[in-house]
Amino acid sequence: MLTANEDKPKFLTRALPPALTVLVILLMVAAAERLGEREIIFPEIAAIATGYLLSPRRTWMTNSRRILILIGVCACMGVAIVRFLPLPLYVQVCIAFAAAQVIYVYSGTSFAPLVSAIVLPVILQTRSLVYPLSAIILTFLIVFLRHLLQGFGFREREKFKPIPRPGVQTWIDVILRIVCVSALAFAALYVRWTFVIAPPLLVAFTEFTNRGGKARKKPVSVILLITMCALAGASSRMLLCVRLGLPLTLAAFTASVLMLIIIYIFGLYLPPAGAATILAMLIPEEALLLYPVQILVGVSALMGMALLFFRSRSLLSLMRK
Repeated sequence: MLTANEDKPKFLTRALPPALTVLVILLMVAAAERLGEREIIFPEIAAIATGYLLSPRRTWMTNSRRILILIGVCACMGVAIVRFLPLPLYVQVCIAFAAAQVIYVYSGTSFAPLVSAIVLPVILQTRSLVYPLSAIILTFLIVFLRHLLQGFGFREREKFKPIPRPGVQTWIDVILRIVCVSALAFAALYVRWTFVIAPPLLVAFTEFTNRGGKARKKPVSVILLITMCALAGASSRMLLCVRLGLPLTLAAFTASVLMLIIIYIFGLYLPPAGAATILAMLIPEEALLLYPVQILVGVSALMGMALLFFRSRSLLSLMRK
């Protein structure tokens, strides 16, 4: 039986995962550009590719089947909120995030990107069924590539052990996350800085609040990484598409390569950084200039709340003492 990286050329071992990550992103953006369907662009695909293809180890406790189901269900739910709940954007965002949190804790996984699958269509007011269809197809492609890497021994097969059902502390954390995001969303939407609550940041916040998570141990590095990736995406599109009139696919390719370089420099395989990069390909052109600033403000605020309200020792354990 083949084992990961056993007797494999070092070049292939190092080059294949990032090449496949960029390939998936290119296929997505090229299809959207060719067909004139912006809903095909699902930025969280870059995050899933980062965590499931690029990272040497699986980033989340999950398996391929659950990833597909969660992305499909959540993408459909996000579009349904826009279509069937004619409420103010703020209320829709709060409902979407709360629904995502409930699904997250009952999924038996730590697969936080499902949060973005629900919230993204709400933020962008997407009503088209192209969005969930694209999300499912692209996620399937990543899952397929992951299995190919495993089959050829470039990645190890990792066992999935479902996370236990939520207890009291889990629900306390869920309520705290909803309150924090609701407060930040109110301020962000009030001043019309929508991308302070960009979906990748809400995914990141869900992961930041994991008391045993690695991200919260390097808060400054994480903030810089996500901000620099957002800057890479926005500047690539601004320079190549807006200034030079070149295809969006070229901007996505450039941004993806820059993203990989930034990730390798920091040594942090942080999936939301990938999504923040590609989200810049989807936002309105007039939002590009302030997009990295809004991302910086948002990720800093969310990291601060995670460290402040989600201490290393849970509230429940302190109360028991």
